[in-house]
Amino acid sequence: MMTLSDSCRVTLCLVPSRLWYGEEAPHSCLVAPVEVVGGNLSGPDPTWPTTTCINGWTYDFSLYYPTITSQLNWVCEEDWKPSLSQSLFSVGAFMASPVLGWASDRWCRLPIIVATNVMGGAAGVASAFTNSFVAFTSLRFLVGMTFDTHYTVVYILLLEYVSSEYRTISANVPIMIFLTAGLCAMPWLAIYLHDWSTFAIVIHALQFISLSFPWVVPESARWLLSKGRTKETVDIITRAAHMNKKSLTPEVIRELEEFGNKQKNVKNTQATALDLLKTPVLRLRFLVLCVTWLVIILAYDGHVRNSEHIGSNVFVSFTLVGFVELPADFLTMVLVVKVGRRHTTSITLVLSGVACLVIAAIPETYTTSIMALAVTGRFLITMSINVGQQYPVEVLPTVARGSGAGLIHTLGNLSGFISPYVVYLSKIGHYLPYTILGLVSILGGSICVLLPETLNQILPDTLEDGETFFTGQGYCYNPCAGSRNEDGDREMEHHTYIDSTFQALISTAENTKRIPQEEEVRERVA
Repeated sequence: MMTLSDSCRVTLCLVPSRLWYGEEAPHSCLVAPVEVVGGNLSGPDPTWPTTTCINGWTYDFSLYYPTITSQLNWVCEEDWKPSLSQSLFSVGAFMASPVLGWASDRWCRLPIIVATNVMGGAAGVASAFTNSFVAFTSLRFLVGMTFDTHYTVVYILLLEYVSSEYRTISANVPIMIFLTAGLCAMPWLAIYLHDWSTFAIVIHALQFISLSFPWVVPESARWLLSKGRTKETVDIITRAAHMNKKSLTPEVIRELEEFGNKQKNVKNTQATALDLLKTPVLRLRFLVLCVTWLVIILAYDGHVRNSEHIGSNVFVSFTLVGFVELPADFLTMVLVVKVGRRHTTSITLVLSGVACLVIAAIPETYTTSIMALAVTGRFLITMSINVGQQYPVEVLPTVARGSGAGLIHTLGNLSGFISPYVVYLSKIGHYLPYTILGLVSILGGSICVLLPETLNQILPDTLEDGETFFTGQGYCYNPCAGSRNEDGDREMEHHTYIDSTFQALISTAENTKRIPQEEEVRERVA
């Protein structure tokens, strides 16, 4: 399982953004030599009429390298093309994620993972050979269609295999290691290759590793069991137990078979994301998850894209800001266990929004302060996105988890469509992007308190589970206090068991006309 997650995490963090395939290098207009006749002018007069560059541009590649922006001259009047290209990438994900998420619920997780990686890899490699805006943007649209699903379904598959006490580690350790390594290595790989097309080929070729997944990665046993496919479930769990030098008891196998046979006749095994809107509790939770994820992606994507406007060297700035993923991921693992999912998400979103508003309020010349605050904001929003992508997996039931998560991530892709234009507003004033990011982050942090706390809770499988699980929690529910309540629940269950045992002993005494001895009572209770 970890091999699959790691491979897709590396692919995720190396997908190029405008920073690496379309960064705008310093450039100037090529002007034909002219002779100034008469006068004592030492340079051009500002009052002279201007025109577009008709002789082309010259680019300074002392810091940057050739990108598609310089190759096709997407500068000056055409500087909108890189942003539109990236926005249409997000449109592709917006259109395809709900369908592919539904497909992962309908036809298994693993085939969708492989198909989306292969399709995205092929389109990404092909984009390296384009020489027009239409061709490049069309291929980026295809890559976008697969981008969200090829790692979201992996994430779901991973968490469906681990118990509640290991979900936090399993969700965050791959991100902490591989995403951070990818973010820090990406700018230097781009510089080393020194060509955007070679960069695109190298990073998208990694996605073809997914062709080996059917031989090394098992399908989700939880999904198979929810569909009543008991034999496949038992085979997978048996192999896993054998690898861990354990064995399944006949009782466990019988319980799996009974549950699987029951699920074959359950109508909601074919549930979709629309079914999440039919009942009040699930509907509220699903809508809050959608809004929260939309806000998180807008803020996170905005922070990543704004890295190019921080400091004098975009490669160094991106690496430094990207490195904060490591401590942020580590602190996330601590807080979600000590504070819980809900409060961690709310607090980090609000504080990241405050950091953005402070940046907007100080002059642009305070570069050191802006860098420090930007790193702080990125640190906090990274924590938010770590919990935010785990939340739908834990709240939504298995039968609609893929389609529901796909629809939630679709709204995130809507944010991905908007974020390039939010960052583009920096051309008007450096404060505008940070003001928008700050306000939406605070709004999102305030809304997500409506979500349930899922710490130490088992995953819901059916729609009925999704409607009834996690109920009875207040907005200020403390998971630490919840742990003490769970201890109390276990104690209550123990007393209930003792009471039932004594009732059984009394019944035995009445039937046999024999009073049980003290040793027999102690043995039965123990």
